[in-house]
Amino acid sequence: MSLTETTLSDPGAGEIYAAALRVFRDQAFPRFTHEHVAELSGAREDELRCRWPRPADLLVDALAHGILVNPEDPGDRGLRLELLEVTIHMATEFALHGDLLVALMSRLPLDEELNQVFRERIVLPRTEIARKIFGRAMLRGEMRPDADPRLVFSVLPALMTYRAMIRDPAPDPAVAEHLVDTLILPHLLLRA
Repeated sequence: MSLTETTLSDPGAGEIYAAALRVFRDQAFPRFTHEHVAELSGAREDELRCRWPRPADLLVDALAHGILVNPEDPGDRGLRLELLEVTIHMATEFALHGDLLVALMSRLPLDEELNQVFRERIVLPRTEIARKIFGRAMLRGEMRPDADPRLVFSVLPALMTYRAMIRDPAPDPAVAEHLVDTLILPHLLLRA
């Protein structure tokens, strides 16, 4: 039986994910343990350890199922609309859960295991979507040949993290649209 096929007794995965996020909010990652999540959720600790061998696996899985749900590929609709869709998705995540995401981002450089799991489950799928968006834009002739999509892909989360920290203004669709139109597109688009 693989890790993803492991069945959990009551409570269900939703309660376990909610408990994991609450433990992370209350205690931060260095004190995030299977024991604390089991205690709060009512699940058995050995079942948690079987499904999520490392605390980082459990936390990132909880994030991926409730907060950082990876966006769908927006499809071939033009660079602006595609970027706008994924940027609004990210802004919404930070608007709703900025405190948790800021705590997570500050922990990533300090914990290699958490960083690795976060990259595998959250960053790499989003990088693949960005690669598709920028690849389509290049094929349509929308992007400058010297544009650096990696810079854009790293700037967006940094800006959202900053906005979530200071809440001035908090990330929202209007902020996302402003970022796309005034910061991102001028860097990427061919000049007319």
